[in-house]
Amino acid sequence: MTLSVLHLVNHCERGGNVHLAVDLACEQARRGHRVVFASAGGRFAPLLERSGVRLARLEQSLRSPVRAARAAVALVSLCRRDRPDVLHAHMMSGAVLGRLAATALGIPLVTTVHNSFDRHAWLMRLGDRVVAVSRSERQLLLARGFPPERLDVVVNGTLGSARAAQEAGPPPIRLPRPSITTLSGLERRKGVHDVIEAFGQAAASAPGWQLIVGGDGPERQALERQAARSSCSDRIAFIGHVETPRQVLDQSDIFVLASAAEPFGLGILEAREAGCAVIGTRVGGIAEQLDRDRFGTTVPPGRPDLLGGALRRLMTDPVALADGRRRAQQGLAYYRVDRMAGDYLAVYEAAIRSRRGPARAAGASLGTSSATGK
Repeated sequence: MTLSVLHLVNHCERGGNVHLAVDLACEQARRGHRVVFASAGGRFAPLLERSGVRLARLEQSLRSPVRAARAAVALVSLCRRDRPDVLHAHMMSGAVLGRLAATALGIPLVTTVHNSFDRHAWLMRLGDRVVAVSRSERQLLLARGFPPERLDVVVNGTLGSARAAQEAGPPPIRLPRPSITTLSGLERRKGVHDVIEAFGQAAASAPGWQLIVGGDGPERQALERQAARSSCSDRIAFIGHVETPRQVLDQSDIFVLASAAEPFGLGILEAREAGCAVIGTRVGGIAEQLDRDRFGTTVPPGRPDLLGGALRRLMTDPVALADGRRRAQQGLAYYRVDRMAGDYLAVYEAAIRSRRGPARAAGASLGTSSATGK
């Protein structure tokens, strides 16, 4: 039986949680479900439409009582017209508005906690089912008081998505080789300052290597000043916002993500698929993806000395580098978008059952049993 899903996302521009929501919506539409993507619009709108996802314009602002009330009325009107089986909120404003619509119309609400480090993340508890994006995240959310009986795990999986296929093509820029790349928003949490310091420690041992810093954000000027003070400043390049990460990662030898906190880290997954040797911090979804150093190397966060040592080993030992690149591409089948979509459908089924009762849930059965890692 066809399921009707309404995704609530602030916009469909760039960002890890947006990428995940877009990938999931496109895959659900490919499977034949009726999918609506309610947002303020953005660059992924044409892809969603080509994939069979219907777009609905919805400004999900809570910045003032008037705007919040207008958004709530618009969402209730949209739900009355489309009669979705499930609301799926990916951001905190969507969780609040979704809760109002769910309560008014008896529709189950699923929320996904993409940014547990955000101080407003507790609002995601408004869902009938709440999804953590990694098993380590579930433990973190439990420690913060999220109810265990409503908390599921659906590990992120974006490989093989319609978005990834769209982004294939020739690279817009050519990177020097060999190179180390870090791609992220340039904010303190991402630990790019530790990457620059670690590269400075390792660079003297490997004179041909370059560090490529991709992304933009509030820390960019401070990071550029830090790089300029480095003894290897001429080997550090800032390339700004990267529209298509895979095109940069395909030209990279090592990928580093030095976050202080990371619920999952899609950059790690994309780098592994591209065949980069991966170094990440031993936090959250990064450590989980790398599986106790099986698929990459982990170091504690905030330790540029240890990060520098890990970089030096790969930069100076061709055998270790080749082995790291080989190991990174192992075990990727689990992270495909079709597996993730199946797991989410199991969560939807549980939400329908809890909200509408067993009899009605049986009529909307999706043929799946349970979400992974619950």
